[in-house]
Amino acid sequence: MALGLQMQADSRPNQIDLGVGTYRDEAGRIPVMTAVKAAERLLVEQQDSKGYVGPSGDAEFARRLQDALFPDLPASLQPRLSRIQTPGGTGALRLALQLIAQANPDARVWIATPSWPAHLPLIAACGLTARTFRHLDPNGEHDRQALADALAQAQPGDVVLLHGCCHNPTGVDLDVEAWREVVQQAAARGLAPLIDLAYSGLGEGIEADVAGVRALLQGCDNALVALSCSKSFGLYRDRTGALLMLSSTAETTANLGQVAAAQARLLWSNPPDHGAAVVRIILSSDELTVLWRAELGVMRERVNQLRRQLASLVVPQMNLASLTRQRGMFALLPLSEAGVHRLRQDHAVYMDASARINVAGINDDNFQRFFMALSSLEPCLPNGLSL
Repeated sequence: MALGLQMQADSRPNQIDLGVGTYRDEAGRIPVMTAVKAAERLLVEQQDSKGYVGPSGDAEFARRLQDALFPDLPASLQPRLSRIQTPGGTGALRLALQLIAQANPDARVWIATPSWPAHLPLIAACGLTARTFRHLDPNGEHDRQALADALAQAQPGDVVLLHGCCHNPTGVDLDVEAWREVVQQAAARGLAPLIDLAYSGLGEGIEADVAGVRALLQGCDNALVALSCSKSFGLYRDRTGALLMLSSTAETTANLGQVAAAQARLLWSNPPDHGAAVVRIILSSDELTVLWRAELGVMRERVNQLRRQLASLVVPQMNLASLTRQRGMFALLPLSEAGVHRLRQDHAVYMDASARINVAGINDDNFQRFFMALSSLEPCLPNGLSL
Protein backbone atom coordinates (compact mmCIF):
# COMPACT_ATOMS: atom_id res chain seq x y z
CA MET A 1 0.00 0.00 0.00
CA ALA A 2 2.79 2.44 0.88
CA LEU A 3 4.52 1.67 -2.41
CA GLY A 4 1.34 2.45 -4.32
CA LEU A 5 0.96 5.78 -2.54
CA GLN A 6 4.54 6.67 -3.43
CA MET A 7 3.84 5.90 -7.07
CA GLN A 8 0.71 8.05 -7.04
CA ALA A 9 2.73 10.94 -5.66
CA ASP A 10 5.39 10.53 -8.37
CA SER A 11 4.54 12.74 -11.36
CA ARG A 12 7.15 11.23 -13.68
CA PRO A 13 5.47 9.71 -16.75
CA ASN A 14 7.86 6.79 -17.20
CA GLN A 15 7.23 4.82 -14.00
CA ILE A 16 7.88 1.09 -14.05
CA ASP A 17 5.62 -0.72 -11.59
CA LEU A 18 7.16 -4.04 -10.54
CA GLY A 19 5.59 -4.06 -7.09
CA VAL A 20 1.88 -4.90 -7.22
CA GLY A 21 1.34 -8.66 -7.53
CA THR A 22 -1.07 -8.70 -10.45
CA TYR A 23 -0.57 -10.22 -13.88
CA ARG A 24 -0.17 -7.60 -16.61
CA ASP A 25 -0.28 -8.07 -20.35
CA GLU A 26 2.14 -6.60 -22.90
CA ALA A 27 0.26 -3.29 -22.81
CA GLY A 28 0.65 -3.10 -19.02
CA ARG A 29 -3.04 -3.76 -18.39
CA ILE A 30 -4.60 -6.16 -15.89
CA PRO A 31 -6.82 -7.94 -18.42
CA VAL A 32 -10.22 -9.50 -17.94
CA MET A 33 -10.11 -12.99 -19.42
CA THR A 34 -12.36 -13.67 -22.40
CA ALA A 35 -13.68 -16.75 -20.59
CA VAL A 36 -14.54 -14.60 -17.57
CA LYS A 37 -16.39 -12.07 -19.74
CA ALA A 38 -18.37 -14.86 -21.41
CA ALA A 39 -19.28 -16.36 -18.03
CA GLU A 40 -20.32 -12.95 -16.70
CA ARG A 41 -22.70 -12.49 -19.63
CA LEU A 42 -24.28 -15.83 -18.86
CA LEU A 43 -24.48 -14.92 -15.19
CA VAL A 44 -26.33 -11.66 -15.95
CA GLU A 45 -28.84 -13.58 -18.03
CA GLN A 46 -29.32 -16.49 -15.64
CA GLN A 47 -29.00 -15.07 -12.14
CA ASP A 48 -32.40 -14.63 -10.51
CA SER A 49 -31.43 -13.60 -6.97
CA LYS A 50 -28.94 -11.58 -4.99
CA GLY A 51 -29.71 -13.40 -1.75
CA TYR A 52 -27.08 -14.62 0.66
CA VAL A 53 -25.20 -17.76 -0.36
CA GLY A 54 -24.69 -18.92 3.26
CA PRO A 55 -21.46 -19.16 5.28
CA SER A 56 -20.23 -22.19 3.29
CA GLY A 57 -20.76 -20.36 0.01
CA ASP A 58 -21.27 -21.97 -3.39
CA ALA A 59 -20.66 -25.69 -2.89
CA GLU A 60 -20.61 -26.44 -6.62
CA PHE A 61 -17.99 -23.74 -7.22
CA ALA A 62 -15.71 -25.23 -4.57
CA ARG A 63 -16.19 -28.78 -5.86
CA ARG A 64 -15.53 -27.83 -9.48
CA LEU A 65 -12.44 -25.84 -8.49
CA GLN A 66 -11.09 -28.86 -6.62
CA ASP A 67 -11.79 -31.09 -9.62
CA ALA A 68 -10.13 -28.64 -12.02
CA LEU A 69 -6.95 -28.59 -9.95
CA PHE A 70 -6.95 -32.22 -8.79
CA PRO A 71 -8.95 -34.21 -11.35
CA ASP A 72 -7.28 -37.54 -10.64
CA LEU A 73 -7.62 -37.88 -6.88
CA PRO A 74 -8.67 -41.42 -5.91
CA ALA A 75 -12.39 -41.91 -5.33
CA SER A 76 -11.57 -43.38 -1.92
CA LEU A 77 -10.19 -39.99 -0.86
CA GLN A 78 -13.36 -38.02 -1.59
CA PRO A 79 -15.22 -38.84 1.68
CA ARG A 80 -12.27 -37.35 3.58
CA LEU A 81 -12.37 -34.04 1.69
CA SER A 82 -14.58 -31.05 2.44
CA ARG A 83 -14.60 -27.57 0.95
CA ILE A 84 -15.78 -24.09 1.85
CA GLN A 85 -15.85 -20.92 -0.24
CA THR A 86 -13.82 -18.00 1.11
CA PRO A 87 -13.13 -14.33 0.26
CA GLY A 88 -9.99 -14.99 -1.77
CA GLY A 89 -6.96 -17.05 -0.84
CA THR A 90 -6.27 -14.73 2.11
CA GLY A 91 -9.67 -15.58 3.56
CA ALA A 92 -8.89 -19.26 3.12
CA LEU A 93 -5.60 -18.89 4.98
CA ARG A 94 -7.25 -16.91 7.77
CA LEU A 95 -9.95 -19.53 8.20
CA ALA A 96 -7.43 -22.37 8.11
CA LEU A 97 -5.30 -20.78 10.83
CA GLN A 98 -8.41 -20.06 12.89
CA LEU A 99 -9.39 -23.73 12.69
CA ILE A 100 -5.88 -24.76 13.72
CA ALA A 101 -5.91 -22.37 16.69
CA GLN A 102 -9.31 -23.64 17.79
CA ALA A 103 -8.24 -27.28 17.59
CA ASN A 104 -4.75 -26.85 19.07
CA PRO A 105 -3.84 -23.41 20.47
CA ASP A 106 -0.32 -24.65 21.22
CA ALA A 107 0.40 -25.65 17.63
CA ARG A 108 3.47 -24.01 16.17
CA VAL A 109 3.43 -22.96 12.53
CA TRP A 110 6.70 -23.71 10.75
CA ILE A 111 7.26 -21.37 7.82
CA ALA A 112 10.24 -20.79 5.56
CA THR A 113 11.31 -17.19 5.03
CA PRO A 114 11.23 -15.05 3.03
CA SER A 115 7.54 -15.63 2.44
CA TRP A 116 4.46 -13.66 1.45
CA PRO A 117 4.44 -10.68 3.87
CA ALA A 118 0.92 -11.43 5.15
CA HIS A 119 1.73 -14.97 6.32
CA LEU A 120 3.38 -14.07 9.63
CA PRO A 121 0.77 -11.42 10.61
CA LEU A 122 -2.03 -13.89 9.83
CA ILE A 123 -0.40 -16.49 12.08
CA ALA A 124 -0.03 -13.94 14.88
CA ALA A 125 -3.60 -12.69 14.43
CA CYS A 126 -4.86 -16.18 15.26
CA GLY A 127 -2.74 -16.33 18.42
CA LEU A 128 -0.40 -18.97 17.02
CA THR A 129 3.38 -19.08 17.29
CA ALA A 130 5.49 -19.04 14.11
CA ARG A 131 8.80 -20.86 13.86
CA THR A 132 10.83 -19.73 10.86
CA PHE A 133 13.55 -21.41 8.88
CA ARG A 134 15.50 -20.53 5.74
CA HIS A 135 13.91 -21.02 2.31
CA LEU A 136 17.00 -20.16 0.23
CA ASP A 137 20.58 -21.28 0.65
CA PRO A 138 23.46 -18.80 0.05
CA ASN A 139 23.38 -19.62 -3.66
CA GLY A 140 19.74 -18.69 -4.02
CA GLU A 141 18.54 -22.29 -4.37
CA HIS A 142 15.93 -24.04 -2.23
CA ASP A 143 17.50 -25.00 1.12
CA ARG A 144 16.57 -28.67 1.40
CA GLN A 145 18.54 -29.12 4.60
CA ALA A 146 16.78 -26.26 6.38
CA LEU A 147 13.44 -27.81 5.46
CA ALA A 148 14.56 -31.24 6.67
CA ASP A 149 15.81 -29.78 9.96
CA ALA A 150 12.52 -27.93 10.52
CA LEU A 151 10.48 -31.06 9.87
CA ALA A 152 12.69 -32.98 12.30
CA GLN A 153 12.16 -30.39 15.04
CA ALA A 154 8.40 -30.07 14.56
CA GLN A 155 6.22 -31.84 17.12
CA PRO A 156 2.99 -33.79 16.51
CA GLY A 157 0.18 -31.31 15.93
CA ASP A 158 2.49 -28.63 14.57
CA VAL A 159 1.73 -27.03 11.20
CA VAL A 160 4.02 -26.68 8.19
CA LEU A 161 3.00 -23.78 5.93
CA LEU A 162 4.24 -24.21 2.36
CA HIS A 163 3.72 -22.50 -0.99
CA GLY A 164 2.04 -24.87 -3.44
CA CYS A 165 3.89 -23.46 -6.47
CA CYS A 166 5.36 -20.24 -7.89
CA HIS A 167 6.83 -19.20 -4.54
CA ASN A 168 6.17 -15.61 -3.51
CA PRO A 169 8.57 -13.78 -3.33
CA THR A 170 11.45 -15.91 -4.64
CA GLY A 171 10.04 -18.04 -7.47
CA VAL A 172 12.04 -20.96 -6.03
CA ASP A 173 9.77 -23.99 -5.55
CA LEU A 174 10.19 -27.29 -3.74
CA ASP A 175 11.32 -30.07 -6.05
CA VAL A 176 9.86 -33.57 -6.21
CA GLU A 177 12.22 -34.94 -3.55
CA ALA A 178 11.44 -32.10 -1.15
CA TRP A 179 7.70 -32.68 -1.52
CA ARG A 180 8.24 -36.40 -0.94
CA GLU A 181 10.08 -35.65 2.29
CA VAL A 182 7.30 -33.34 3.47
CA VAL A 183 4.71 -36.05 2.82
CA GLN A 184 6.76 -38.72 4.59
CA GLN A 185 7.56 -36.59 7.63
CA ALA A 186 4.05 -35.18 7.95
CA ALA A 187 2.53 -38.64 7.85
CA ALA A 188 5.10 -40.18 10.19
CA ARG A 189 5.26 -37.36 12.75
CA GLY A 190 1.63 -36.24 12.84
CA LEU A 191 2.25 -32.83 11.28
CA ALA A 192 -0.50 -30.80 9.63
CA PRO A 193 0.48 -29.28 6.26
CA LEU A 194 -1.11 -25.96 5.33
CA ILE A 195 -0.59 -25.13 1.65
CA ASP A 196 -0.97 -21.70 0.09
CA LEU A 197 -1.89 -22.51 -3.53
CA ALA A 198 -2.40 -19.15 -5.24
CA TYR A 199 -0.70 -19.41 -8.64
CA SER A 200 -1.65 -22.77 -10.12
CA GLY A 201 -1.14 -22.80 -13.88
CA LEU A 202 1.33 -19.92 -13.96
CA GLY A 203 4.46 -22.03 -13.48
CA GLU A 204 4.63 -25.07 -15.74
CA GLY A 205 0.92 -25.80 -16.13
CA ILE A 206 -1.75 -26.85 -13.69
CA GLU A 207 -0.84 -30.54 -13.51
CA ALA A 208 2.85 -29.91 -12.87
CA ASP A 209 2.23 -26.97 -10.55
CA VAL A 210 -0.01 -28.92 -8.17
CA ALA A 211 1.89 -32.23 -8.29
CA GLY A 212 3.41 -31.77 -4.83
CA VAL A 213 0.08 -30.80 -3.26
CA ARG A 214 -1.60 -33.76 -4.94
CA ALA A 215 1.00 -36.11 -3.46
CA LEU A 216 0.45 -34.54 -0.06
CA LEU A 217 -3.31 -35.01 -0.22
CA GLN A 218 -2.83 -38.66 -1.13
CA GLY A 219 -0.16 -39.34 1.47
CA CYS A 220 -1.27 -37.45 4.61
CA ASP A 221 -4.05 -37.95 7.12
CA ASN A 222 -4.77 -34.23 7.52
CA ALA A 223 -4.09 -31.18 5.40
CA LEU A 224 -5.48 -27.74 4.60
CA VAL A 225 -5.11 -26.14 1.16
CA ALA A 226 -5.93 -22.46 0.61
CA LEU A 227 -7.03 -21.93 -3.01
CA SER A 228 -7.13 -18.57 -4.79
CA CYS A 229 -8.76 -17.63 -8.10
CA SER A 230 -7.26 -14.14 -8.15
CA LYS A 231 -4.32 -14.97 -10.39
CA SER A 232 -5.40 -18.03 -12.38
CA PHE A 233 -8.74 -16.45 -13.31
CA GLY A 234 -7.74 -12.78 -13.00
CA LEU A 235 -10.46 -12.18 -10.39
CA TYR A 236 -8.44 -9.96 -8.07
CA ARG A 237 -11.17 -7.57 -6.96
CA ASP A 238 -13.87 -10.24 -6.76
CA ARG A 239 -12.14 -12.02 -3.82
CA THR A 240 -12.71 -15.60 -4.93
CA GLY A 241 -11.18 -18.51 -3.07
CA ALA A 242 -11.81 -21.75 -1.21
CA LEU A 243 -10.39 -23.82 1.61
CA LEU A 244 -9.90 -27.51 0.88
CA MET A 245 -9.84 -29.60 4.06
CA LEU A 246 -8.57 -33.18 4.37
CA SER A 247 -9.35 -35.19 7.50
CA SER A 248 -8.43 -38.70 8.58
CA THR A 249 -12.00 -40.05 8.46
CA ALA A 250 -15.30 -39.23 6.79
CA GLU A 251 -16.82 -38.53 10.20
CA THR A 252 -14.21 -35.95 11.17
CA THR A 253 -14.50 -34.43 7.68
CA ALA A 254 -18.21 -33.77 8.15
CA ASN A 255 -17.58 -32.26 11.57
CA LEU A 256 -14.76 -30.07 10.25
CA GLY A 257 -17.04 -28.71 7.54
CA GLN A 258 -19.57 -27.65 10.17
CA VAL A 259 -16.92 -26.05 12.38
CA ALA A 260 -15.47 -24.19 9.38
CA ALA A 261 -18.90 -22.83 8.44
CA ALA A 262 -19.44 -21.64 12.02
CA GLN A 263 -16.08 -19.83 12.02
CA ALA A 264 -16.78 -18.33 8.59
CA ARG A 265 -20.06 -16.97 9.93
CA LEU A 266 -18.11 -15.00 12.53
CA LEU A 267 -15.32 -13.88 10.19
CA TRP A 268 -17.30 -12.68 7.14
CA SER A 269 -20.84 -14.03 7.49
CA ASN A 270 -21.27 -14.85 3.78
CA PRO A 271 -18.60 -14.88 1.04
CA PRO A 272 -19.02 -12.72 -2.09
CA ASP A 273 -20.82 -14.60 -4.84
CA HIS A 274 -19.94 -12.98 -8.16
CA GLY A 275 -16.44 -14.38 -8.71
CA ALA A 276 -17.37 -17.83 -7.47
CA ALA A 277 -20.38 -17.92 -9.78
CA VAL A 278 -18.16 -16.92 -12.71
CA VAL A 279 -15.67 -19.69 -11.97
CA ARG A 280 -18.49 -22.20 -11.51
CA ILE A 281 -19.93 -21.28 -14.92
CA ILE A 282 -16.53 -21.56 -16.61
CA LEU A 283 -15.76 -24.94 -15.06
CA SER A 284 -19.28 -26.20 -15.82
CA SER A 285 -18.74 -25.59 -19.54
CA ASP A 286 -16.29 -27.65 -21.58
CA GLU A 287 -16.00 -24.82 -24.10
CA LEU A 288 -15.28 -22.13 -21.51
CA THR A 289 -12.89 -24.40 -19.62
CA VAL A 290 -10.85 -24.97 -22.78
CA LEU A 291 -10.82 -21.21 -23.44
CA TRP A 292 -9.77 -20.44 -19.86
CA ARG A 293 -6.93 -22.97 -19.95
CA ALA A 294 -5.71 -21.54 -23.26
CA GLU A 295 -5.70 -18.00 -21.87
CA LEU A 296 -3.91 -19.18 -18.74
CA GLY A 297 -1.33 -20.81 -20.99
CA VAL A 298 -0.73 -17.50 -22.79
CA MET A 299 -0.20 -15.78 -19.45
CA ARG A 300 2.19 -18.49 -18.31
CA GLU A 301 4.24 -18.36 -21.50
CA ARG A 302 4.51 -14.58 -21.32
CA VAL A 303 5.87 -14.75 -17.77
CA ASN A 304 8.33 -17.52 -18.66
CA GLN A 305 9.47 -15.65 -21.78
CA LEU A 306 10.10 -12.55 -19.67
CA ARG A 307 12.17 -14.68 -17.30
CA ARG A 308 14.27 -15.87 -20.23
CA GLN A 309 14.76 -12.30 -21.43
CA LEU A 310 15.81 -11.09 -17.99
CA ALA A 311 18.16 -14.04 -17.55
CA SER A 312 19.93 -13.09 -20.77
CA LEU A 313 20.82 -9.60 -19.53
CA VAL A 314 24.45 -8.83 -18.84
CA VAL A 315 24.38 -6.55 -15.81
CA PRO A 316 27.52 -5.69 -13.79
CA GLN A 317 27.74 -7.67 -10.53
CA MET A 318 24.44 -9.47 -11.19
CA ASN A 319 23.94 -13.07 -12.24
CA LEU A 320 20.33 -13.40 -13.37
CA ALA A 321 20.64 -16.81 -15.02
CA SER A 322 18.66 -18.64 -12.33
CA LEU A 323 15.51 -16.72 -13.26
CA THR A 324 14.84 -19.37 -15.88
CA ARG A 325 14.88 -22.08 -13.20
CA GLN A 326 12.32 -20.25 -11.09
CA ARG A 327 8.59 -20.19 -11.68
CA GLY A 328 5.72 -17.74 -11.41
CA MET A 329 5.40 -13.98 -11.46
CA PHE A 330 7.85 -13.17 -8.68
CA ALA A 331 11.62 -13.08 -8.29
CA LEU A 332 14.11 -11.57 -5.87
CA LEU A 333 16.79 -9.44 -7.48
CA PRO A 334 20.26 -9.40 -5.88
CA LEU A 335 19.85 -5.85 -4.62
CA SER A 336 20.13 -4.23 -1.22
CA GLU A 337 17.44 -1.89 0.05
CA ALA A 338 19.75 0.98 -0.91
CA GLY A 339 19.79 -0.30 -4.48
CA VAL A 340 16.00 -0.53 -4.52
CA HIS A 341 15.82 3.07 -3.26
CA ARG A 342 18.22 4.23 -5.99
CA LEU A 343 16.11 2.63 -8.69
CA ARG A 344 13.02 4.32 -7.29
CA GLN A 345 14.60 7.73 -6.83
CA ASP A 346 16.69 7.96 -9.99
CA HIS A 347 14.73 5.87 -12.49
CA ALA A 348 11.10 5.67 -11.27
CA VAL A 349 11.42 1.89 -10.99
CA TYR A 350 9.16 0.74 -8.18
CA MET A 351 9.57 -2.59 -6.40
CA ASP A 352 9.25 -3.92 -2.86
CA ALA A 353 12.05 -2.99 -0.45
CA SER A 354 13.07 -6.68 -0.42
CA ALA A 355 13.91 -6.34 -4.16
CA ARG A 356 11.00 -8.60 -5.08
CA ILE A 357 9.78 -7.86 -8.58
CA ASN A 358 6.64 -8.83 -10.42
CA VAL A 359 8.12 -10.10 -13.67
CA ALA A 360 4.83 -9.47 -15.49
CA GLY A 361 5.28 -5.73 -14.93
CA ILE A 362 7.97 -5.74 -17.65
CA ASN A 363 7.07 -5.27 -21.31
CA ASP A 364 8.62 -4.19 -24.61
CA ASP A 365 8.00 -0.55 -23.77
CA ASN A 366 9.93 -0.53 -20.50
CA PHE A 367 12.36 -3.46 -20.85
CA GLN A 368 15.28 -1.39 -22.14
CA ARG A 369 14.72 1.34 -19.56
CA PHE A 370 14.70 -1.28 -16.80
CA PHE A 371 17.93 -2.78 -18.15
CA MET A 372 19.62 0.62 -18.25
CA ALA A 373 18.45 1.37 -14.70
CA LEU A 374 19.93 -1.88 -13.39
CA SER A 375 23.16 -1.31 -15.32
CA SER A 376 23.57 2.14 -13.77
CA LEU A 377 23.82 0.75 -10.25
CA GLU A 378 27.05 0.17 -8.48
CA PRO A 379 27.13 -3.20 -6.67
CA CYS A 380 24.34 -3.26 -4.08
CA LEU A 381 24.16 -6.92 -3.19
CA PRO A 382 22.34 -8.05 -0.01
CA ASN A 383 24.20 -10.28 2.40
CA GLY A 384 26.21 -11.93 -0.34
CA LEU A 385 23.10 -13.36 -1.99
CA SER A 386 23.64 -14.13 -5.65
CA LEU A 387 21.07 -15.20 -8.17
